[in-house]
Amino acid sequence: MHTSEYLGIIGALLLLGLGADAVGRRTRLPRVTLLLMLGLAIGPDGLAFLPEPSQLWFSLAADLALVMVGFLLGAKFTTRMLRAHGRQVLWISAGVTLASALAVAGGLALFGVPLDLALLLGGIATATDPAATIDVVEEAGTSGPFSRTLLGIVAVDDAWGLILFSLLLAAAAASTGPGDLAGSLTAGLRDVGGAVALGAALGVPAAYLTGRVDPGEPSLLEALGLLLL
Repeated sequence: MHTSEYLGIIGALLLLGLGADAVGRRTRLPRVTLLLMLGLAIGPDGLAFLPEPSQLWFSLAADLALVMVGFLLGAKFTTRMLRAHGRQVLWISAGVTLASALAVAGGLALFGVPLDLALLLGGIATATDPAATIDVVEEAGTSGPFSRTLLGIVAVDDAWGLILFSLLLAAAAASTGPGDLAGSLTAGLRDVGGAVALGAALGVPAAYLTGRVDPGEPSLLEALGLLLL
């Protein structure tokens, strides 16, 4: 495919999304529902409107969208928000994550599923979809304490989920053989610690460049550069 064809596909998708947004504003259907239905309809499992070569960059587009969603959610954690709702956000998100993992892993184990598979599926079950929640909150135009707490929860519970999944993955690996459980857990904690350190190393300069620390207009060029790292 030529570059012009790729650009045409991107432009068409953006216009279709804009059309779905316009329909959502005139109906009672949530905008995110219309966008999901649109993606299903034009995707490879639907009517397959998109050329097959264009599907090669679906994974890249999905990863980029998730990074942007995480960046926008992180921007919600202002000092005022943490002081007002930080304790609620941490406790509720941690409780939801642990309850989800325990319910799925424990239920599967009771039905005879192998322990390693039950642990992995329990860790996967903690994942949520913050993008849909953000879209619904923004479409509703609410900005009260409940909305701010909700956005904080959907942001933090994914972080808890990643930490718990790393630990459960290590435990599952240790349960499949005579491996060292302590060593597997240490490896999982090392991965989590490395991710936190990398996030801090990128997040601190990003906070300054986007106006989160010093007042002023965000520097879009620098913010996008750090985001794409």
